[in-house]
Amino acid sequence: MSLSWVSREARLKIVETLLSSRSIKQLASEIGVSPTAVRKYANGRASPDDEVLARLLSVVAPYEKEKVYDILLGDLINSIRSLIGLIDDPKYRDIMRERIIESVRG
Repeated sequence: MSLSWVSREARLKIVETLLSSRSIKQLASEIGVSPTAVRKYANGRASPDDEVLARLLSVVAPYEKEKVYDILLGDLINSIRSLIGLIDDPKYRDIMRERIIESVRG
């Protein structure tokens, strides 16, 4: 599964969420990276790549799921809004909106 669409900000918010209920050392152990890497994520000096993000998502506790899903959904919605905002022609903006609605209704 490709997670390349997830923004840097969302990745860091997910790390922050997971760190609210576990230590840096514990999270590092759970996702197979060094505590230094997790500290860099926590301080915003680095962000998890797709592989690490997938591991972060795999260790989300049931009580963290709603917040993490909200972060991901908010990030996706912001990206879609930005994309629609780039379309100058109202006709194509409407087409894009309709396709998004159709795909969500699925």
